Amino acid sequence: MRFHIMSDSSCDISTEQEQVYGIGIVPYYVSFDGETYRKDRLEVNAEDFYREMAENPDIYPKTSMPTQVDFYEAFLPHAQKGENIIYLNLTSKFSSSFQSANLAAEALMEEYPDCRIAVIDSCSATVQEGLLVTEAARMAEAGLSFTDAVEKLEELKMTSRIFFTTGDLSYLKKGGRIGKVLTQAASALKIKPIIHLYEGELQAAGIARARKKSIRKFMEDAKAFFADKNINDYRICTGKGHDAAEYDVFHKEVEAEMQALGFTGQVERYQIGCTIGVHTGPTPIGIACIRKFDA
Repeated sequence: MRFHIMSDSSCDISTEQEQVYGIGIVPYYVSFDGETYRKDRLEVNAEDFYREMAENPDIYPKTSMPTQVDFYEAFLPHAQKGENIIYLNLTSKFSSSFQSANLAAEALMEEYPDCRIAVIDSCSATVQEGLLVTEAARMAEAGLSFTDAVEKLEELKMTSRIFFTTGDLSYLKKGGRIGKVLTQAASALKIKPIIHLYEGELQAAGIARARKKSIRKFMEDAKAFFADKNINDYRICTGKGHDAAEYDVFHKEVEAEMQALGFTGQVERYQIGCTIGVHTGPTPIGIACIRKFDA
């Protein structure tokens, strides 16, 4: 392998993907009391996190990004061996962790000049980021050079999209995201937002008065995205928060809609994790896609 793939816990890949591809994960921290912070994936899992949110709707959890020391320690074992690393970071529009990761990488490359570390702003989050991370792992398996993989990932990241909704706007408002999503609906928190994420930014795509209508709207947006594309050039996945029963129905609907467009691949399933769940609340649900790396 010419390089190792690493990312942060916001990428929401499964433990199985993490192990199969040998992907290193740098965890974010989450807290319900603003004092005790636990490492995402390592000290708190998504199931327990969402259950705690659902049981305490008046409590808004917080995140804290990995420190420069966290990144340094995560990269260090590979740097000491002179191994190359490609690290894919949560969109820099959401977090300043991109700067911390770069500072750690620069320090290590100075100490260990045989190691190269590329810190890439994924311009994505959650399942969208996960798709990019696993495409990077496929590049490593295919034997791409470090330089070629970095160049290809910079191209692929701009092809990805998320189409989603969440139960209400209160978590987005609390986390300071509402101004980027639906400023005009700030005082009407029962409205269901339709949101797209691309090029690293949340984009308002409409509102609906009911959950099912908001899901139908972003599903139509996803179908429109593929109107002028070969859908089989893409990987497609769905993602969920807390409601497993709703998600099972939704996932089957997405499979049927994508197959009707000619999609012959598998619609993958992802669990939206704690790092992003802090901002969406317990009820995010959506579709993500990315153009595939062609080996």
